[in-house]
Amino acid sequence: MVTIEELNAIGSTVVRRLRKKKLESGKPFLIWSSELPKNQSYLEYPDRSIKVVTMSPDLKSFHLVRELTKGQVDIIRSRLNLL
Repeated sequence: MVTIEELNAIGSTVVRRLRKKKLESGKPFLIWSSELPKNQSYLEYPDRSIKVVTMSPDLKSFHLVRELTKGQVDIIRSRLNLL
């Protein structure tokens, strides 16, 4: 029987692979974080920049809330283990 910890590890591995694949193909990757308000997410770009965004009502685009500085990006990468 698979434990919850094993399922979490498997899920984390799958998400990291998907993130890598999306970024390598030149597409941004959406990162949900409990650190942000409920309607906001991080959007990571292949150039390693990260922006805080909200989803448009039609769910087809993002609205920029703010772009993070390099220092803020470094902190977020460390917190989310995205190094």
